[in-house]
Amino acid sequence: MNQYIEPEVLKGTRDFLPLDMAKRDFVMKHITSVFRSFGYDSVQTPAIEYAKTILGKYGEDSDKLIYRFKDNGGRDIALRYDQTVPFARLVAANFQNLPIPFKRYQVGNVWRGDRPAKGRYREFCQCDIDIIGTKNLLAEAEIAKVVYSVLARLGFPKFVIKFNSRRFLNSVLSDLKIAEEKQVAVIRILDKFDRIGLEGVEIELNKILSKETISALRRIINLEGSNSEKINSFKKYDTAEILQFLQLTKSLEIPECNLQFTPSLARGLDYYTGITFEVFIPGADIGAVCAGGRYDNLCELFTSENLSGVGVAFGFDRIVIAMEQLGMLKKIRLSSRVLITYFEAATLPASLEVFNELTSEKISAEIYFEPAPLKKQLKYADKKGIPFVIFLGEEEIRKQQVKIKFMDTGKEKVIPRDQISIYLKCFYEQTEK
Repeated sequence: MNQYIEPEVLKGTRDFLPLDMAKRDFVMKHITSVFRSFGYDSVQTPAIEYAKTILGKYGEDSDKLIYRFKDNGGRDIALRYDQTVPFARLVAANFQNLPIPFKRYQVGNVWRGDRPAKGRYREFCQCDIDIIGTKNLLAEAEIAKVVYSVLARLGFPKFVIKFNSRRFLNSVLSDLKIAEEKQVAVIRILDKFDRIGLEGVEIELNKILSKETISALRRIINLEGSNSEKINSFKKYDTAEILQFLQLTKSLEIPECNLQFTPSLARGLDYYTGITFEVFIPGADIGAVCAGGRYDNLCELFTSENLSGVGVAFGFDRIVIAMEQLGMLKKIRLSSRVLITYFEAATLPASLEVFNELTSEKISAEIYFEPAPLKKQLKYADKKGIPFVIFLGEEEIRKQQVKIKFMDTGKEKVIPRDQISIYLKCFYEQTEK
C-alpha cells in the first residue's frame, strides 16, 4: 500500500485557489495603480537577510517572532519581519545613485512566528510605500493622501485613518513623570489596546506603573470628541506637529471625517519617532488594515547619512478579507470569458480558427482540450464561471454559423461566423468595466 504524505500546510500559512487569486489580483491591481499615480516606483529586497540586519529593530517582543536560522554555510540569517528595515538597508547601500527624497513601493511576503488568529498569519503579504530623505510633514500628509486614495479606489464606504505623534506621546508620558527607561515599555503595552482592550492594558501597566499614573493615563487614552476638541484638551503640550499635519491634509483634500486624532495610538515598533498611523474599516472585524509612521534614525543604523523617512504598510491580506466580509468581491470571476467546444477531430480546425481569432482580439478564451460530450464541457464551463460557450458542430460549420450559450440564463443564440468577435466584444467590454 502506498504511504501518501498528508497534503497539509503549516498553521498560519495558506494556499490560494484560482478564485482566491482572482480576487487578490483585482485588489493588488488597484493598490499598485494608486501608488504609481503618486510617483512611487517599485523596488524589491530579498526574503532572507543577515540576522544582524533584522534583529533589534522592532522591540524585544517582536524579536521573538522573527524566523531565524543558520544556513548550510553557517551564516546567521532571518526571514524579513517587515519591508521597512530591509528598505532602509537598501537605501543606505545605494543612496548615492538614488534621487533624494526617494519614493518607493514594495509588494512582498513577510514572516512572523506569531500565534495565528483571524487576520493574523505567519506568512502574509504587505504593500509598502515610503518617502525617505525629508523631514517635512508634507511627506506624512502625502502618505495619508495615498492611504485615503487606495481605500477610496477599492470602494470602501467607510474607513478611518487614526493618527498620533510619537513625539507628542513621549511628552505626555514625561509629563506623567514616567521614567524615560520605562516609556518604550509603556508604548508597547498601549500598542496592544485594540487586541487586549483597556482592562488588559491596565493589567500589564500595573506591573510597571503606579495606580495614580495609570488612572491619569486612562483619562488620556479614553479621550473622545472631534479632532479640534481633543487637541484643545492638550494645550499644555506641544501639538504644533499635529495641527500642521491636519492643515496639510486639508490642503490635500482629505476629508477630516476620515482622519481621527487618537491619543492612545502607540505603534509598538521601536523605530517610530513622529506621526504614526493605523487604519480601520468599520464593519470589518479584522483589526488595522494599514499602519506606519515617521522613522528619523532607522537608516543611521546602516550609514552616517541623515536619511529620515516615513511610510506605511498596507496589510494586503486583511484588506482582501475586509472586502470579502463587506461583500465587495462577489462579482470577481476567473480569467476565461469564452469556452470553445471540441466534439471530434473533424471539427477541431474550425474550433481552433475561432480560438485564434478571439485571443487575437484580446478576448479571454479557451478551447476544451479533448473531444467530449457537451454535458461534460458545459460542466467544465460552469465550474470555472465562464459566461459564454461556443458550439461548433458539423452543422454550424457547414452553415458558417456559431451557436452561443449564455451560461447565466441558459439561452442560446445563433449568429454568423464572421460576426463572432464583434458580438462577444460588446459583452466582454461591458463585463470588464
